[in-house]
Amino acid sequence: MKPILIALATTTLATQATPRAELLIKHLDKPTYLTAPTNSQDFLYVLEKDGLIRVFDRQSGKLLDSPFLDIQDKITIKMNEQGLLGMAFSPNYKNDKRFYLYYTNNKGDTVVSRYQSKSPTEASRDSEEILLTQKQDYRNHNGGWLDFGPDGMLYIGLGDGGSANDPKHRAQDLNTFLGKLLRIDVSPAKGYKVPNDNPFVKSDKALPEILSYGLRNPWRCSWHEGSLYIGDVGQNAWEEINVTPHKQLFSANFGWPQLEGTHKTKNKPAKTKNPGKLIAPAYEYKHDTKNTGGFSVTGGLVYKGSVTSLKGRYFFADYVKPHIWSASLKRGKLTDLRHHKADFSQNGKAIPQIASFAEDPQGEMYLISHQGKIYQVVE
Repeated sequence: MKPILIALATTTLATQATPRAELLIKHLDKPTYLTAPTNSQDFLYVLEKDGLIRVFDRQSGKLLDSPFLDIQDKITIKMNEQGLLGMAFSPNYKNDKRFYLYYTNNKGDTVVSRYQSKSPTEASRDSEEILLTQKQDYRNHNGGWLDFGPDGMLYIGLGDGGSANDPKHRAQDLNTFLGKLLRIDVSPAKGYKVPNDNPFVKSDKALPEILSYGLRNPWRCSWHEGSLYIGDVGQNAWEEINVTPHKQLFSANFGWPQLEGTHKTKNKPAKTKNPGKLIAPAYEYKHDTKNTGGFSVTGGLVYKGSVTSLKGRYFFADYVKPHIWSASLKRGKLTDLRHHKADFSQNGKAIPQIASFAEDPQGEMYLISHQGKIYQVVE
């Protein structure tokens, strides 16, 4: 009798890798942001709220002892939202060595400055040139974001000046930078120019630097495929994400303080009717403790890194509740919401107080916890 031969077919089941957050940097003092020049592979630059810019050596995996820049003597913090808040390297940094900072000074007022570096690990403190200042009546809603847009102009997001419900009606007032998105040309050797196509260049009733208005407190913005994603912190009930194509930003009205998200407030009507088109949020969430809610949005970015399952998804978080979400943009709205708190948790605990998302020149994404740690999203 011939033996019966049984062929066993083995099947390899392909499993999709789960993204996780890997601790990259620790022992920081209230980090607020991370960035690097275009095409850089050597260093990451980390902002600490009190006024230090730290250098992380990507080759050794360590923070350098000496800071890139120390402006602690220029900053006095009397409330959590003040400090060194934003940084942007010139698109031509390789040649001009310029970078830009957004901070609140010893008086609590907003300052946008230009600096130059001496080397990749040291900036020239004496090179500061103050480009813009804005008096702040209160100590909160300081905004804090600036970056170069797809047109090479510098964009700057300011909050409404603080307190609650914009008591001085700043967000709709075109004679102040407060509650606005600004657009300036910083290509001159000194100072800046106002682009000729800014919407209020020819108006004697508006500041020419203003591009858009009606913002409450834009906390972290980012560009993707010509659109600006803005995380705008709400008042008592709603947090919102706006996604606006570049051309629609010109004279755009984001609605505050008459609207919180898509919802009418009890605030007084604007003193003057402004000409811009009203922009509806791409996404909003209620103030609550559920997985889809929170109390203070941290705007994020569209993922471009090496984790295939995350590509093209917009990430954002809540600062108060440890929630991290991603979503897809479809027909101007963020849909297909996914919750990543469990994916990125550390020893079973969610990452607290996410102050910013950031990406390196290679597109990898980082989570910045105000409690002193920075995590890289990996597979």
